[in-house]
Amino acid sequence: MIFTIPTILTAFRLVAGPLGAFLLWKGLTAQTDAALINWWSYALAFFLAGAATDFLDGWLARRMDQVTAFGALLDPIADKVFIGAFLIVFGIWSGLWMVSAPVAAIIARDVMITWMRLSRLGQEANPVPVSFAAKVKTAAEMGVIAWFFALIVLARIGGDWAYIVWIAMIWVTAALSLYTGLQYVLAQRKTSSG
Repeated sequence: MIFTIPTILTAFRLVAGPLGAFLLWKGLTAQTDAALINWWSYALAFFLAGAATDFLDGWLARRMDQVTAFGALLDPIADKVFIGAFLIVFGIWSGLWMVSAPVAAIIARDVMITWMRLSRLGQEANPVPVSFAAKVKTAAEMGVIAWFFALIVLARIGGDWAYIVWIAMIWVTAALSLYTGLQYVLAQRKTSSG
């Protein structure tokens, strides 16, 4: 059965990410502070709801004994779409190479890994599971997005330091993303040759 509560929660992230990112963009390009806060609030709601489903879908699938191959495939794709949408907004909005370069690295890694997963679909007896490091990477990416929402508030009270911390977080997350991508490629090669 494909349409279970856990897979519906997973699929929600496929919508929540792009919609939340669009609302964030509307806020960042708003002409007034009131409009910024209004759009920011809606975007934050979609981000928090999507982030919650990232925990809930797997937990519910295990608890309800509804772990499926489809859900295992959809979950990392939903994560990448959810996170990637916000990261793209950051890269375009900032206009700075120090933000757009690590964002581009994360997006490129995610596209490559998704392509590899999909190209091997049905061809592998033992698919390479999502590693613990990849889960940490996803948590770090969620942290980057959450910090940006906080940054919008902190910047209004003289929090320039918070912007520097956010940029550092993006670079650390990009490094972790590339590391886990390399891990996946090596594990895929090992599985293919084994």
